[in-house]
Amino acid sequence: NIAEVADAALDALDQVTTHTRRGVVGMTNLAAGTVRDMVSETSETARQVALIMARTFLGKSTLTLYLPEMLLNNQIRKRIDRSEIDDIKIKCGNDSFQVEIDGHYHRFMYRLSLDFKVLECRIGQEKFLRLRQMDESLDVQIRHGGTLSNWAVRRIGRVGFEVVNMLPIPSLINHLIGDIPGIQRDGHRMWFIDLEQAGFIDFINNRSWMVEKLLSLTDFSILPGLNILRESRELVQQLVDQFEIRGLRVQSGRLEVQVGIAG
Repeated sequence: NIAEVADAALDALDQVTTHTRRGVVGMTNLAAGTVRDMVSETSETARQVALIMARTFLGKSTLTLYLPEMLLNNQIRKRIDRSEIDDIKIKCGNDSFQVEIDGHYHRFMYRLSLDFKVLECRIGQEKFLRLRQMDESLDVQIRHGGTLSNWAVRRIGRVGFEVVNMLPIPSLINHLIGDIPGIQRDGHRMWFIDLEQAGFIDFINNRSWMVEKLLSLTDFSILPGLNILRESRELVQQLVDQFEIRGLRVQSGRLEVQVGIAG
């Protein structure tokens, strides 16, 4: 009858519409997937090109990374012998630095301050700093001592230190900094720091701070491809793993570390 024919026609129309709709959705999904694949492939290609650009640049030139003195101090504090040294602090200047050592000996507490000028910094087969001692001071107190007794001890300690320090012989300084690895006298008021023995090279070579530095940079002009590389920590890590230290310089508040890649 007419009602059954109408119902059949409506069922057929519904099936055709459903298949058509599914086909359109399928084609749309296929197109979207293709576009995503193309975008993904393009992005991966761009990242690889950026990595090649950065490697090529660093094979011919160097990049300077800045290591804050705070990180340097944290590393040094991990390596000192705490039996007599309570704290140590390095303040970096332009081709110079100051070392402050807080320590104790029986009831005495002291602060030794030494100012150095960097004469030579070598990063090669030998890795060292050669320094000239420019100035020094020593402050001594008695633990739980009164004002008058501490004044007297400070005065005697300061005068005695100045007298001893004028002589070109092993002095009080040798004892006070003897617990710091890698540091030794190299003549009157001259010092030599073996950077490997002191642990500086291992620390400077630590890749984690280099990765963080590159990821935090906002001036993309210093390294070709950096604007793309920093979108991927993995790619930055790949680049940093190839770094070689080419130079080191002490500057105000930081160390300047020059890195490159072997050609």
